[in-house]
Formats: sequence, structure tokens, C-alpha cells
Amino acid sequence: MSSEKTTQPRGLDAFQVKVLEFLAGIAQNPKPMLGVVGLVLVALVAGYGIRYFASHKSDNRRVELSKVDQVYDDELTKIQKQREELEKKRDTLRAALPSPASPEAVPPTSPEIAALDTQIAALKPDHKGSADQYKAFYEKYPKNAEGLLAGLKYAAFSAEQKQLEEAQKVLEAIIKESASYSIVHTQSLLLLISVLTDRDQLDKALEYSDTFVKAATGELKPRALLGKGQIQFLKKDYANAQTTLNQVINEHGNSMEAERARSLLALVPQQG
Repeated sequence: MSSEKTTQPRGLDAFQVKVLEFLAGIAQNPKPMLGVVGLVLVALVAGYGIRYFASHKSDNRRVELSKVDQVYDDELTKIQKQREELEKKRDTLRAALPSPASPEAVPPTSPEIAALDTQIAALKPDHKGSADQYKAFYEKYPKNAEGLLAGLKYAAFSAEQKQLEEAQKVLEAIIKESASYSIVHTQSLLLLISVLTDRDQLDKALEYSDTFVKAATGELKPRALLGKGQIQFLKKDYANAQTTLNQVINEHGNSMEAERARSLLALVPQQG
């Protein structure tokens, strides 16, 4: 059996726990919160995934992918430097202002400081360069673990840019090839369900939710069930939503998902 055909490790390290906690935001909230928001998860996902597969991939692919990762990191570094420069200017202006009359008083400001605050808030990295390279890498290695990771990152960039049809196409292809790589498979399902929900393709989103429920284990199981119940609720399939939400409560009663299931269940119209 090939060493690349491996499943996720038995134990959860601190990094993986953070990944799973972050992914909950996609699976646990009804639309619009279930939509493609907060897709910085992919930076987290790719970082873990690349480390996870490091011992199972060829040196050539590892080196090749690390070059694309460096482009991504450089894009982040560039924006961070710009932010630091603007923050330094803002702090210098603030230091020149009179001190507030008391610690509870609102700190003084000025139009120049307000303008800098606006500039800082608007700063976002431009990941198009790395996204194009991740796409090319995925197309070169569409069946390898490294290529699937690159494809997931490209799909997330597409979703973040509201190129939802493109994201959906890539994610559906990744899911077909990633069954042996459970982390990538699960993350791709989560993102695809979110994309489909944003596109109002609720029937298809429900199909993939069923796939996710079957694939999910451990901490992900109640999250998968809750996500399924939410989609059924959005479809106004209240009878099945009630069944699924009660399953979350009955099987995972002490979980955070059970609390959210109870809250959503209270919104289900009573069947008369």
C-alpha cells in the first residue's frame, strides 16, 4: 500500500484542534453566517496539511509547493509592512495630542488619525498571484495530496472573491479524489457546503451534508449533523430538520452544537 494513502493521525495536536474549532464557524451557522466568510481558514488549513503530508510526499513536489507557499507568505508580509508603517504614523500623531483628562475619557483624535485608521482597516493582502500558482500546481498534481491541498487553497480564494461557480467546480473535483486524505476531504466538504448554500443550491448542499455526516467522526460528528439540520431548516423541510436537530441533542447532549440545535429547534414551526 502506498504511503500516500493515509488517513489523519490518531491524536489531535493543538494546531489541529484550532483548525477544527475554526471550521465550526462554517458548519454551525444558518445563512448568511454559513456563507463563504472568514476564509482565512485556508491559510490555517494549508499550513497544517502541508506539515501533515510532509513525510508522505516526494521531495520534488514538496520543494515545488514550498515555492508557492513563499509567494503566499510574501503577499502577507507585504501587507503587514504597510500596516506597521501606517500604525507607526498614527501612533506618532497620537503621541503629539494632549493627554485625556482622565483614564476613562475618550482618547483625543484628529482627522489625520481617523484617515489612517480607515486606511489600516482597508488593508487586505492581494493573493491573486499565489492563487494562480496554487491553481497551476493543483492542475499539475490533481490526484496527489500536495495538489489537493493547493486546489483547496485556490478554491477558497475563488470563493472569497465571490467566484462561487469556479470554487464549486474545483471543490467537487477535490472531494472525488481526496477520500483517502480525511483532513483535506472534510475541509473541502465544509467549504463546498458553504459555497452551495451561498448559491442557493440547497438540494445539492444537503447531498454533500449527508456525505459529510457519514465521513465525520469525533468532534466533527455533531457539527456535521447540526449543519445538515440547518440546511433542512433553510429548505423549510421542518419535519426532517426537527429529526436531525433532535439527533444532535440526543446523541451529543453536552456539546455546544446541542445548545445551538435547541435554539434552532425553537424556531421550527409547530406541525399542526
